[in-house]
Amino acid sequence: MNQITLEQPACSPRFGFSIAENAYGRYCIPDAFRKRDLPDLLCSGAVYEPRTLHFLRRALDETGGDIVTGGAFLGDFLPALHDRLAPDARIHSFEPAPLTHAAACHTIILNGLDRVTLPKVAVGAHDGILPLQVMRREGGAPLAAAARIAPGGEGSHVAMVKAMRIDDLVPAGRRVTILQLDLEGFELEALKGAAGLIARNRPILVLDESRANAREAYLAHLSDAFPQIGYHAAGSTETNVILLPEG
Repeated sequence: MNQITLEQPACSPRFGFSIAENAYGRYCIPDAFRKRDLPDLLCSGAVYEPRTLHFLRRALDETGGDIVTGGAFLGDFLPALHDRLAPDARIHSFEPAPLTHAAACHTIILNGLDRVTLPKVAVGAHDGILPLQVMRREGGAPLAAAARIAPGGEGSHVAMVKAMRIDDLVPAGRRVTILQLDLEGFELEALKGAAGLIARNRPILVLDESRANAREAYLAHLSDAFPQIGYHAAGSTETNVILLPEG
Protein backbone atom coordinates (compact mmCIF):
# COMPACT_ATOMS: atom_id res chain seq x y z
CA MET A 1 0.00 0.00 0.00
CA ASN A 2 1.43 3.36 -1.08
CA GLN A 3 1.05 6.85 0.35
CA ILE A 4 0.32 9.52 -2.28
CA THR A 5 -0.99 13.07 -2.29
CA LEU A 6 -4.21 13.97 -4.08
CA GLU A 7 -6.02 17.27 -4.42
CA GLN A 8 -9.08 17.26 -2.14
CA PRO A 9 -12.41 17.39 -4.03
CA ALA A 10 -14.20 20.73 -3.62
CA CYS A 11 -16.18 21.04 -0.37
CA SER A 12 -14.95 17.66 0.94
CA PRO A 13 -13.68 17.08 4.47
CA ARG A 14 -9.90 16.87 4.84
CA PHE A 15 -8.66 13.53 6.09
CA GLY A 16 -5.66 11.25 6.22
CA PHE A 17 -5.72 8.27 3.90
CA SER A 18 -3.71 5.54 2.22
CA ILE A 19 -4.06 3.85 -1.15
CA ALA A 20 -4.99 0.18 -1.53
CA GLU A 21 -4.78 -1.77 -4.78
CA ASN A 22 -6.30 -4.99 -6.13
CA ALA A 23 -6.83 -6.63 -9.52
CA TYR A 24 -9.38 -4.01 -10.62
CA GLY A 25 -7.91 -0.73 -9.44
CA ARG A 26 -6.79 1.55 -6.62
CA TYR A 27 -8.82 2.77 -3.66
CA CYS A 28 -8.68 5.64 -1.17
CA ILE A 29 -8.80 4.27 2.41
CA PRO A 30 -9.42 6.92 5.11
CA ASP A 31 -7.28 6.47 8.21
CA ALA A 32 -10.49 6.56 10.28
CA PHE A 33 -11.64 3.35 8.57
CA ARG A 34 -8.48 1.30 9.11
CA LYS A 35 -9.03 -1.99 10.94
CA ARG A 36 -12.61 -2.19 9.63
CA ASP A 37 -13.49 -5.30 7.66
CA LEU A 38 -14.04 -4.02 4.13
CA PRO A 39 -11.24 -1.41 4.11
CA ASP A 40 -8.80 -3.96 5.52
CA LEU A 41 -9.87 -6.48 2.87
CA LEU A 42 -9.03 -3.92 0.17
CA CYS A 43 -5.74 -3.12 1.88
CA SER A 44 -4.83 -6.82 1.67
CA GLY A 45 -5.23 -6.68 -2.12
CA ALA A 46 -8.45 -8.72 -2.12
CA VAL A 47 -11.73 -7.99 -3.95
CA TYR A 48 -14.98 -7.42 -2.07
CA GLU A 49 -17.80 -9.70 -3.28
CA PRO A 50 -15.84 -11.04 -6.27
CA ARG A 51 -18.65 -13.31 -7.51
CA THR A 52 -21.14 -10.44 -7.47
CA LEU A 53 -18.70 -8.24 -9.40
CA HIS A 54 -18.14 -11.05 -11.92
CA PHE A 55 -21.91 -11.32 -12.46
CA LEU A 56 -22.34 -7.54 -12.84
CA ARG A 57 -19.42 -7.27 -15.29
CA ARG A 58 -20.82 -10.10 -17.42
CA ALA A 59 -24.30 -8.53 -17.31
CA LEU A 60 -22.86 -5.20 -18.48
CA ASP A 61 -21.16 -7.00 -21.37
CA GLU A 62 -24.46 -8.62 -22.38
CA THR A 63 -26.82 -5.67 -21.92
CA GLY A 64 -24.66 -2.68 -22.91
CA GLY A 65 -26.62 -0.23 -20.76
CA ASP A 66 -26.12 1.97 -17.72
CA ILE A 67 -25.83 0.61 -14.19
CA VAL A 68 -27.14 2.14 -10.97
CA THR A 69 -24.99 0.88 -8.10
CA GLY A 70 -24.84 1.98 -4.49
CA GLY A 71 -24.11 2.95 -1.93
CA ALA A 72 -20.71 3.59 -3.35
CA PHE A 73 -18.83 3.41 -0.01
CA LEU A 74 -15.14 3.87 -0.99
CA GLY A 75 -15.88 3.26 -4.67
CA ASP A 76 -14.78 -0.36 -4.35
CA PHE A 77 -17.10 -1.55 -7.17
CA LEU A 78 -16.53 1.38 -9.51
CA PRO A 79 -13.26 0.49 -11.32
CA ALA A 80 -14.42 -3.07 -12.07
CA LEU A 81 -17.76 -1.87 -13.44
CA HIS A 82 -16.33 1.07 -15.38
CA ASP A 83 -14.03 -1.34 -17.20
CA ARG A 84 -17.07 -3.11 -18.68
CA LEU A 85 -19.17 -0.11 -19.75
CA ALA A 86 -20.32 0.11 -23.36
CA PRO A 87 -18.98 3.24 -25.13
CA ASP A 88 -22.07 5.35 -24.42
CA ALA A 89 -22.97 3.88 -21.02
CA ARG A 90 -22.53 5.38 -17.53
CA ILE A 91 -22.41 4.44 -13.86
CA HIS A 92 -24.91 6.20 -11.60
CA SER A 93 -23.98 5.88 -7.93
CA PHE A 94 -24.45 7.80 -4.68
CA GLU A 95 -22.95 8.05 -1.20
CA PRO A 96 -24.40 10.23 1.57
CA ALA A 97 -21.68 10.15 4.27
CA PRO A 98 -19.27 13.12 3.78
CA LEU A 99 -16.01 11.25 4.56
CA THR A 100 -17.00 8.18 2.56
CA HIS A 101 -18.16 10.28 -0.39
CA ALA A 102 -14.85 12.17 -0.42
CA ALA A 103 -12.92 8.87 -0.38
CA ALA A 104 -15.02 7.53 -3.28
CA CYS A 105 -14.27 10.74 -5.22
CA HIS A 106 -10.55 10.06 -4.68
CA THR A 107 -11.01 6.49 -5.94
CA ILE A 108 -12.63 7.88 -9.10
CA ILE A 109 -9.65 10.23 -9.60
CA LEU A 110 -7.08 7.50 -8.89
CA ASN A 111 -8.55 5.28 -11.61
CA GLY A 112 -9.36 7.97 -14.17
CA LEU A 113 -13.04 7.03 -14.24
CA ASP A 114 -14.77 9.56 -16.50
CA ARG A 115 -18.28 8.09 -16.77
CA VAL A 116 -19.41 8.02 -13.14
CA THR A 117 -22.04 10.24 -11.50
CA LEU A 118 -21.65 10.33 -7.71
CA PRO A 119 -23.83 12.83 -5.83
CA LYS A 120 -23.50 13.10 -2.04
CA VAL A 121 -27.00 11.82 -1.28
CA ALA A 122 -28.93 8.90 0.12
CA VAL A 123 -31.72 7.31 -1.91
CA GLY A 124 -35.23 6.53 -0.73
CA ALA A 125 -38.92 6.56 -1.56
CA HIS A 126 -39.09 10.37 -1.42
CA ASP A 127 -36.82 13.41 -1.79
CA GLY A 128 -36.01 15.01 1.56
CA ILE A 129 -33.71 14.70 4.57
CA LEU A 130 -32.91 11.39 6.31
CA PRO A 131 -30.93 10.48 9.46
CA LEU A 132 -27.78 8.49 8.63
CA GLN A 133 -26.21 6.61 11.55
CA VAL A 134 -22.44 7.03 11.08
CA MET A 135 -21.33 5.75 14.52
CA ARG A 136 -22.83 3.09 16.82
CA ARG A 137 -22.92 5.59 19.67
CA GLU A 138 -21.91 9.17 20.35
CA GLY A 139 -18.12 9.43 20.38
CA GLY A 140 -17.72 5.94 18.94
CA ALA A 141 -15.72 4.70 15.96
CA PRO A 142 -17.07 5.33 12.44
CA LEU A 143 -19.36 2.59 11.13
CA ALA A 144 -17.64 2.74 7.71
CA ALA A 145 -19.50 0.37 5.35
CA ALA A 146 -22.17 -0.33 7.99
CA ALA A 147 -23.48 3.26 8.08
CA ARG A 148 -27.24 3.08 7.69
CA ILE A 149 -30.41 5.13 7.49
CA ALA A 150 -31.86 5.16 11.02
CA PRO A 151 -35.42 6.57 11.04
CA GLY A 152 -36.02 8.53 14.24
CA GLY A 153 -32.32 8.67 15.10
CA GLU A 154 -30.72 11.79 16.55
CA GLY A 155 -27.50 12.82 18.27
CA SER A 156 -23.91 13.40 17.23
CA HIS A 157 -23.63 9.83 15.95
CA VAL A 158 -26.33 10.58 13.36
CA ALA A 159 -25.85 12.87 10.34
CA MET A 160 -28.81 14.44 8.57
CA VAL A 161 -28.29 13.84 4.86
CA LYS A 162 -30.04 14.79 1.64
CA ALA A 163 -32.12 12.03 0.08
CA MET A 164 -33.33 11.64 -3.50
CA ARG A 165 -35.44 9.20 -5.43
CA ILE A 166 -33.44 7.16 -7.93
CA ASP A 167 -36.01 8.40 -10.48
CA ASP A 168 -34.67 11.93 -9.87
CA LEU A 169 -31.03 10.86 -9.64
CA VAL A 170 -30.93 9.22 -13.10
CA PRO A 171 -32.06 11.20 -16.17
CA ALA A 172 -35.20 9.65 -17.67
CA GLY A 173 -33.55 9.28 -21.06
CA ARG A 174 -30.83 6.90 -19.84
CA ARG A 175 -31.16 3.18 -20.65
CA VAL A 176 -30.48 1.48 -17.31
CA THR A 177 -30.10 -2.30 -17.56
CA ILE A 178 -28.82 -3.11 -14.04
CA LEU A 179 -29.87 -1.80 -10.62
CA GLN A 180 -27.64 -3.00 -7.76
CA LEU A 181 -28.33 -1.86 -4.18
CA ASP A 182 -26.61 -2.61 -0.87
CA LEU A 183 -28.12 -0.12 1.59
CA GLU A 184 -27.98 -1.80 5.00
CA GLY A 185 -31.69 -2.57 5.06
CA PHE A 186 -33.00 0.46 3.11
CA GLU A 187 -33.17 -1.26 -0.28
CA LEU A 188 -36.98 -1.58 -0.37
CA GLU A 189 -37.44 2.17 0.21
CA ALA A 190 -34.96 2.84 -2.60
CA LEU A 191 -36.90 0.55 -4.95
CA LYS A 192 -40.05 2.55 -4.22
CA GLY A 193 -38.21 5.65 -5.42
CA ALA A 194 -37.13 3.92 -8.64
CA ALA A 195 -40.62 3.07 -9.93
CA GLY A 196 -40.30 5.04 -13.16
CA LEU A 197 -36.84 3.70 -13.95
CA ILE A 198 -37.94 0.11 -13.35
CA ALA A 199 -41.15 0.46 -15.39
CA ARG A 200 -39.26 1.99 -18.36
CA ASN A 201 -36.18 -0.21 -18.37
CA ARG A 202 -37.02 -3.57 -16.70
CA PRO A 203 -33.44 -3.77 -15.34
CA ILE A 204 -31.77 -6.75 -13.77
CA LEU A 205 -31.97 -6.24 -9.99
CA VAL A 206 -29.17 -7.28 -7.64
CA LEU A 207 -30.22 -6.58 -4.05
CA ASP A 208 -28.68 -7.30 -0.68
CA GLU A 209 -30.63 -10.02 1.12
CA SER A 210 -28.56 -10.41 4.28
CA ARG A 211 -31.54 -9.42 6.44
CA ALA A 212 -34.29 -11.91 7.27
CA ASN A 213 -37.13 -12.14 4.73
CA ALA A 214 -35.55 -9.52 2.45
CA ARG A 215 -36.07 -11.61 -0.72
CA GLU A 216 -39.72 -12.18 0.09
CA ALA A 217 -40.26 -8.45 0.74
CA TYR A 218 -38.64 -7.50 -2.57
CA LEU A 219 -40.70 -9.98 -4.56
CA ALA A 220 -43.94 -8.92 -2.86
CA HIS A 221 -43.28 -5.26 -3.65
CA LEU A 222 -42.27 -5.95 -7.25
CA SER A 223 -45.29 -8.18 -7.82
CA ASP A 224 -47.63 -5.46 -6.54
CA ALA A 225 -45.90 -2.52 -8.25
CA PHE A 226 -44.89 -4.14 -11.57
CA PRO A 227 -47.09 -7.20 -12.21
CA GLN A 228 -46.54 -6.79 -15.96
CA ILE A 229 -42.77 -7.28 -15.61
CA GLY A 230 -42.90 -10.58 -13.73
CA TYR A 231 -39.73 -10.32 -11.63
CA HIS A 232 -38.55 -13.64 -10.25
CA ALA A 233 -35.56 -14.83 -8.24
CA ALA A 234 -32.90 -16.33 -10.50
CA GLY A 235 -30.32 -17.20 -7.88
CA SER A 236 -27.98 -15.51 -5.45
CA THR A 237 -24.36 -14.48 -5.22
CA GLU A 238 -22.64 -13.83 -1.91
CA THR A 239 -25.28 -11.95 0.14
CA ASN A 240 -27.24 -10.73 -2.89
CA VAL A 241 -30.35 -12.01 -4.67
CA ILE A 242 -30.58 -11.71 -8.46
CA LEU A 243 -34.06 -10.78 -9.72
CA LEU A 244 -34.81 -10.99 -13.43
CA PRO A 245 -37.78 -9.80 -15.50
CA GLU A 246 -39.80 -12.32 -17.49
CA GLY A 247 -38.82 -12.72 -21.10
